[in-house]
Amino acid sequence: MEIGCGARIRNFDGRRYFYFWHYERAHGRSMRNEEYVGRVDSERARSELLRRMAAYHRKAEQEFTRKRARIEALIAASHTST
Repeated sequence: MEIGCGARIRNFDGRRYFYFWHYERAHGRSMRNEEYVGRVDSERARSELLRRMAAYHRKAEQEFTRKRARIEALIAASHTST
């Protein structure tokens, strides 16, 4: 499983554009996905990029918390069953 996200700047015709990249699971594989956000000189695009990054990290934290709780429950169950 790969976890991560970030920003990429691409140049087209002398203009610079933000892309939000992140890893997603698809068909049992981790794949890197890029989504257009907007022009680098746009404050709205910059804010949207930061919002997407925060949302990605929030979702990853929730997933880790859920998985850790499941593992800790299995550990606790193995200590009580002996």
